[in-house]
Amino acid sequence: MHPVFLLLVHADPQQVRRLIRLLVPFGPCIVHVDAKADRKAFQIDHLDVTYVDDRVNVHWAGISQVSATLCLMRAALAQCDPSRVSHFVLLSGSCYPVRPLEELSAFLSNNQGVNFIKQMPLDSAPELDSRVRHLWFYEDFPVDGRRFTRTRLLRGVLQLVGKFARRSLSLIPRWHVGSQWWALTPEAVSYLATFLHESQVKRFLRFSKAPDEIYFHTLLAHSPLRHTVESVSGGGVWDAANLHLIDPSLSRWFEASDYEEVVSSGKWFVRKVSTQSSGELCTRLDGHRTVVEEFGLQTAQPASGESRPPVDEE
Repeated sequence: MHPVFLLLVHADPQQVRRLIRLLVPFGPCIVHVDAKADRKAFQIDHLDVTYVDDRVNVHWAGISQVSATLCLMRAALAQCDPSRVSHFVLLSGSCYPVRPLEELSAFLSNNQGVNFIKQMPLDSAPELDSRVRHLWFYEDFPVDGRRFTRTRLLRGVLQLVGKFARRSLSLIPRWHVGSQWWALTPEAVSYLATFLHESQVKRFLRFSKAPDEIYFHTLLAHSPLRHTVESVSGGGVWDAANLHLIDPSLSRWFEASDYEEVVSSGKWFVRKVSTQSSGELCTRLDGHRTVVEEFGLQTAQPASGESRPPVDEE
């Protein structure tokens, strides 16, 4: 049994290629390159690396994130033999392994049938509930960095109006939220990729905030597989992280000075890293994994920490 790595990428081709080269000895990589980006820049010629042809123009916090992830799922199911797959692991190009990937592969093989996708009820906190209760317009008026643009102004005006809306949530009994980055069993991926009411749920979530952190969690919470996912409490998606170290700001890029924090977290991956900000950190992590592998050292357990308010990625 082995994992299959699903990658959503859109920028920093050098970092993405570095990540893929680390992953592919341990499992096939299925890569979705944002339709806005040049796919050739991310290309690696390897039999176990597949690039999705049906690409989506992805917008931050928009429903297109869900569509791109579903494209990855379907491509992976068509490409791989599910009977030989322990888990499908969703990553971005700015994720990077902290612990040895041999350990990850063994860990997932020893936990077949467990879906690593923690979830929290949206109605457990007003900030979470507002993601679907009010109207958001990230898909139709997308984020374009931090620059002030007419699109950003119009989106801001519409979202101000949208805060007065109180949508009925009767489509699904109870909505859930969690981290976008998970590891799911073939059974769970097949269920999500063939869900009969996909278009209806996606249509509703088009006007929600970050539906990729809602769609999959909610469907699994009401599926025959609900006993295989973990419910947690918290105030943000970092409290429902699965395999990743995620900073509560959601916008922090980890650097070399963060090495001890990253290693002591006990997590399998760190998010976020980049060629520009994190080259030295990634090199040190490569060395850390090599030392652990050669000497059979015990890796650290996750450290506890206080939650902080999130910062919008715009």
